[in-house]
Amino acid sequence: MKSIGPEDFFNKITVHSGISDVNLVRDVYYGLIKTISRELKEAGTIKLPDWGDFTLKVHKSRKMIDVNEKIPIVIPAKTVVKFNPDYKVKAYFHEFGSQSTVI
Repeated sequence: MKSIGPEDFFNKITVHSGISDVNLVRDVYYGLIKTISRELKEAGTIKLPDWGDFTLKVHKSRKMIDVNEKIPIVIPAKTVVKFNPDYKVKAYFHEFGSQSTVI
């Protein structure tokens, strides 16, 4: 599946939202991204209404053995962003896969 470029993305949002100003759509989108990023950094989680939750999850460091070299390896701790979709999103995409419909 091919992804669309940024300009096509913003143009599609203008069409689907009914907002005719692409620059306004771009500003709102980047404001949304900035808000999500800051909330994740401060609170570790953010709930987007009717879409789902983004949370920061910290994977602990762990020790492994390199079987080829027979030496211990330490994989450092890392923080990742996880998304848990809302039940309505899960239901929609479950139906989407079986019926091939688009919003």
